Amino acid sequence: KTTTISMLTGMIAPTEGYATVGGKDIRTDMPSIRQEIGICLQHDCLFPLLTVREHIRFFARVKGMYAKLPRQEVEEQIDRSIQDVALHEKRDTYSKNLSGGMKRKLSVAIA
Repeated sequence: KTTTISMLTGMIAPTEGYATVGGKDIRTDMPSIRQEIGICLQHDCLFPLLTVREHIRFFARVKGMYAKLPRQEVEEQIDRSIQDVALHEKRDTYSKNLSGGMKRKLSVAIA
């Protein structure tokens, strides 16, 4: 599983054969694929002193969303992500104060 996920996300190159993600070849279209996928790791990679909203905003910057879209549109997507994982009441809560299940939800929203 680990090797397959690593290949599908571009962390390692395939040694033979081919695979596609969303109809795109991982050998030739990885930059495009990375714009469309996210990965939720087994262990949470959260910063204890960032809030739910700050985490999603930080990773939106890492993914380059602010460079590609108007700020208002990115902020609306962040709000939708928070709603989608039912963390709207915790959006200003530090991750260190979230339950284990809520941390997983935040990881999904980040992905």
